[in-house]
Amino acid sequence: MSTPLGHLAFDRGIDRITHAQQQDLPALPERAQAPPPDASTQPQLESLLALPTLDDTLTAALRPQLAQRDLLMPARFSEALQGALAQLGAAAEQAQQAAPEDARTLNRALRLLKEESSLRELAQMYRSALYQG
Repeated sequence: MSTPLGHLAFDRGIDRITHAQQQDLPALPERAQAPPPDASTQPQLESLLALPTLDDTLTAALRPQLAQRDLLMPARFSEALQGALAQLGAAAEQAQQAAPEDARTLNRALRLLKEESSLRELAQMYRSALYQG
């Protein structure tokens, strides 16, 4: 007489079961490669059957149009901020000899960007301290 649960084998130990489950764990994407949080996915059937409402139209009209959506990722934004800081510094040095008024404006912008960058680093340091407990 065959058992209805013949496909289950109880001759395996718990050791083999736990090791098999640990090997099949899916890997999470890197933090820098995760999609931006506002890029939510909508089920295909809902997107096909849903009719646009006034709220949807207003939300789409008010949402800013981004040329580079990858700047919404923190790592890419940080890289772009550092690149802008370097370019602004080079432009301020070049304008120092050519146009002193422009150089003063560029130096002021450079100072503000450096302050913004240092505030972001401070916030990151505080966030890390909170995570550590």
